[in-house]
Amino acid sequence: MCHDDLFRPSEYTAALLRQLWTRPPCTGRVLELGTGSGVVLTALAQAGAREVVGVDIEDDAVQRTRALLQASGALSASVLRGDLWDPVGAQAFDLIVFNPPQLPVLDDVPQLLRLRSWSNGGPQGREVLDRFLEGLPQRLTPKGQALITHSSFLDADCTRSHLERCGLQAQVCQTITVLMPPSKLKVLPPGWVEHHEGRGLRRLGPYLFSDFDVLEIRHAAAG
Repeated sequence: MCHDDLFRPSEYTAALLRQLWTRPPCTGRVLELGTGSGVVLTALAQAGAREVVGVDIEDDAVQRTRALLQASGALSASVLRGDLWDPVGAQAFDLIVFNPPQLPVLDDVPQLLRLRSWSNGGPQGREVLDRFLEGLPQRLTPKGQALITHSSFLDADCTRSHLERCGLQAQVCQTITVLMPPSKLKVLPPGWVEHHEGRGLRRLGPYLFSDFDVLEIRHAAAG
């Protein structure tokens, strides 16, 4: 892939891949929400999952993921177009992987090369994450787990409370520091960066850095 590829895997994707590659493979039913380039779903298929399902809201991402799966020989995987849980209904999975959009992208930004859903997490950055957490308990098998990214500028206490209300628990598997690119900074509301500096964001000269965690989520009853 070339560097101007709109679906080039990010550091968030790479962190999820590392988790998949350093733990026992899931051989059951797996789901990735927001497939993007398709590399995570392909890695799940190559690891021997019995059933592989991907969902993305962008047509181009669906086609890109299908092409990568086919090129990798994972012909039995299915990739569906739709919003979050809608395409899979109430189906339950043994492993669910998601890199949710977590930024409050402005409504009136210039035309982006990808849909705003790529980065837009709603006014507080939590809209998609909270919808995901609300629907997660019924989509996880009793011993299932989810792997997600969670940015440090989101309210960790709010996420913890939401998990508890849903009967879920989480642990941090990995923390990564990333550079926030200008392409994302220019679509944020005025004052957002200044408000979060020191609370998840750190500036060094002209560069802005953010931490994010990879969280493993399970049913609280599963221990």
